[in-house]
Amino acid sequence: MQLDGLDARVRGLVTIYEVALAAKKAGRIDEALTGYRSVLKRSGKIRGPDRFAMASAALQQISDLAEGKLSDREWQAAKATAAATGDGEEPGWVVRFALGRATANDDPEIAMRWYDAANAMRRAAITYNADLMDGVFDEMARIIDGEMIQRLGATGGRSPKPIFIVGMPRSGTTLVEQILASVRGIHGAGELTVMADLCRNIQKVEGRWPGGCVDLTPARVTQLSAAYLVQLHKLAPKAERVIDKMPANAQNVGLIMVLFPKATILHIRRDPLDNCFGIYRQLFGGSVDYAYDQVELGRYHQGLMRLMDFWKAEAPGRIVDINYPDLVQNFEEEARRIVAATGMPWSDACLEFHKTERQIDTASAAQARQPLFTTGLGSAERFRPYLEPLAGVLAA
Repeated sequence: MQLDGLDARVRGLVTIYEVALAAKKAGRIDEALTGYRSVLKRSGKIRGPDRFAMASAALQQISDLAEGKLSDREWQAAKATAAATGDGEEPGWVVRFALGRATANDDPEIAMRWYDAANAMRRAAITYNADLMDGVFDEMARIIDGEMIQRLGATGGRSPKPIFIVGMPRSGTTLVEQILASVRGIHGAGELTVMADLCRNIQKVEGRWPGGCVDLTPARVTQLSAAYLVQLHKLAPKAERVIDKMPANAQNVGLIMVLFPKATILHIRRDPLDNCFGIYRQLFGGSVDYAYDQVELGRYHQGLMRLMDFWKAEAPGRIVDINYPDLVQNFEEEARRIVAATGMPWSDACLEFHKTERQIDTASAAQARQPLFTTGLGSAERFRPYLEPLAGVLAA
């Protein structure tokens, strides 16, 4: 959310917004909704572009937390904000994502018009090269193969403390983390950026990424793994295991296996169309730059799945696949398998994962506070006629 700060009242609204955001992360959804609705109501008294920035941000949060159900007043505010904002303006795409969510339950065609407009506007504001990303996937597979994993892994960190949950966004990674965080001794740290920091360090020291991985020495592997483990210890010094649930770590799994030969790596898979549609309808706060074009999104998904399948073949037994539909349809058996993969003892608290209190800073914060539901299965089917570019890439 970019603000000009032209109106002193904006500072008060930002405070209310931040308090609501903290309530959302803590699972106090009703409190969060009250705060966001207060921001929306008061934003009408602000002059200048900050009015639409605050209104669109509040509407996006309300639409997500209320499962797309906007009041008449909220609907009118959303339409007015959309009419007042256009190409190149952040509030323009933010409010259009909210309007897509608000219409998705009733009219897939209209919802997709909003989603397509929102994604097109967001895509125009970022730089992303799908060919370059495909090249990164290919280079990863060329450099970090089974021989390298076995050879350099002997000098990686010996601690079993890290648990990596990886996969595409919206694949069920937050659910799996919430299950494991319900076990005594396991700390759910959320989406950590520590591995990304290590990758940047390799780029700086070895001179390139991911090509610099070919120059890693046993001493560097020991240094890098130690640096990561120091950060985990700072986050949760008393925990036996710490979860790093950054989905983007999927493209770094080869390096993870080199650095942490005893770490648990859980890869969450979901029906490709359901998964990618869940991404396409979501505005992300981080750099998920492949998300805003159906073809580019499909290409990223397929490239990542090929890379994960390569590493599974190169290092048998190191990566545990979790199939999201199996998890929600056969929950206890799959939950027990997930916990067993970490080597930690089973806890019945996992069966009531939604009651586990902790901070959740992802788009799934509200869903993780609810009992298990299966409505996400097949969620893209109603929208399939409008997802032909995406479906075509996924079927290729």
